[in-house]
Amino acid sequence: MAEQPPQGVIPQRPLPIHPLVDETGSIVYQVPMDLLLEHWKRLSTSQREATARRLALSLPSGFVFDSIQSFSPAASDVAYFTYEERVFALIPGGEFTLGFDAERHWNPTQDELESWQATAKEYGFSESIHEHIIATTLRPRRVGLAPFLIETAARELGWHSVSADDPEIQSQIKKYKNTKKLTLCRGGGTTRIEKKDDGSVIVEQSLTRTHAELAEQLRGSGFRFPTSDEWEFACGCGEPTLFRWGDHAPCDRYPLDFGPKRVRPTGTLEASKEGFAPDWDRHVNPNGFGLSIASNPYFFELVAETGTTRGGDGGCTLCGGYGFFVGWLTLATAYFEEHSCKHDPAEPISPGYTVGRRVLELR
Repeated sequence: MAEQPPQGVIPQRPLPIHPLVDETGSIVYQVPMDLLLEHWKRLSTSQREATARRLALSLPSGFVFDSIQSFSPAASDVAYFTYEERVFALIPGGEFTLGFDAERHWNPTQDELESWQATAKEYGFSESIHEHIIATTLRPRRVGLAPFLIETAARELGWHSVSADDPEIQSQIKKYKNTKKLTLCRGGGTTRIEKKDDGSVIVEQSLTRTHAELAEQLRGSGFRFPTSDEWEFACGCGEPTLFRWGDHAPCDRYPLDFGPKRVRPTGTLEASKEGFAPDWDRHVNPNGFGLSIASNPYFFELVAETGTTRGGDGGCTLCGGYGFFVGWLTLATAYFEEHSCKHDPAEPISPGYTVGRRVLELR
């Protein structure tokens, strides 16, 4: 009889290797079968946990297997790991189709169509709503992606913590004693002050950093930003829908229109001293991989390609009042307008508008 492994120890075994190919048929990665999405979906929850625990043994020091969870009835279980109190999700590899398919059956709701027609009339756009979507999204392409770990939440970039003992900061805290959040612009930089309920004060100052500098800093710690394709797959979970949550969005508001005022369907403002609770929150809920992603149009999210961002337009569309539908469109999985998603690599990032998340390669 074969010797059995000690209780609680996951037996090591050679895993079949599967080649991933790109659109040309060239092999781009060799991936263990257990970490392919198609195979992962066929495993039971206990088998997924065993695979994740086995993977944890080969991860860099500090990574710990956390749990297997599911964030959507239609999604497979996701394996989560922790590292320095941050949560990472396992994204299995495979060959996937990304981009918005112009030939796919998609019809706007009446609200979406009316919103677009109002935008087109005000700004003199001649294209149809379908033509506008095609012009502002990436076209379908077949990609091979190796499995990777990705942070479930992005962090704001371009800030560093400083002491609250600075006399000018103390002066501002006393001056605005009833204000919880302050923003000071001084000496060409920005200082943020946040007063916590426990009486503590957090002070951050902006840093002058370029995309390339931040990417190099990540590489030095063993991480990197996700590639644009990895980001898109992780955002949409491989689904062909326009948005990561489905094909449509409410067109009586912008994504961040929750607070003391909201726009009624007639276009008039309705006010409330208590504020309005969000009655549509699919964009702020985690996606099928458990990621908080593509939820705030004001954020540019950095990817591995220097000078490229995904997941928003920095709030340009919302600030410009271009209309509800195009405001939501900046959160589309395949959204990519050149003027919003391509940047001068030599220019510093915009603190307060730039976020990023770490990726750990599993090759």
